[in-house]
Amino acid sequence: MHDGGYEVTVIILAGGKSRRMGSNKAFLKYGATTFIEHQVMMLRKIFDEIILSANDVNAYTHLKLPIVSDIIPEKGPLSGICAGLSRAKSSHAFVIACDMPFINEKLILYLKSQINGSDVVVPQTSRGLEPMHAFYSKNCIQPMHRCLGEGRLRIVDFFSEVKVKIIGEKEFAGLDTSLQSLINLNTPDEYKKYCNND
Repeated sequence: MHDGGYEVTVIILAGGKSRRMGSNKAFLKYGATTFIEHQVMMLRKIFDEIILSANDVNAYTHLKLPIVSDIIPEKGPLSGICAGLSRAKSSHAFVIACDMPFINEKLILYLKSQINGSDVVVPQTSRGLEPMHAFYSKNCIQPMHRCLGEGRLRIVDFFSEVKVKIIGEKEFAGLDTSLQSLINLNTPDEYKKYCNND
């Protein structure tokens, strides 16, 4: 156990189709490395266990991480989170999408400190909830399964069935003033804007 209370797993969601980007976002260049390699390097400093949620297992074997494929294929990130939680050794897991390279350790640790018995700890910005950068407990697995079975595929669809703590932007703005760590890079233009600074 860490001093921070919980020993926590991190699940990196790398299952997306990346239609708008046109290539696998996990392998986009980030400096001298790739998004996914950069994330793994940063997240190792915070978490004991890293699980990769991906359906194309062979693409990620070089990372030497446990890889889980979706509980029900073609059901989007909710299915990937559910699979990762089922595999996690810890009671809670931090979930992050592979197209969010700007890891902010302070923000993640702050969200972790807010768990206190909650099943979901999720930041909220002016864009809305950020469920691809949030903590989930194993109590979420059954409600997730139910949603997947009923075809309710948005991550937030099961929130009404568990204890959710929403962390408003004002509460964490001081930790990440640009809110850059919560940015998903979905298109080539967004990638150019944030990553091609050289």
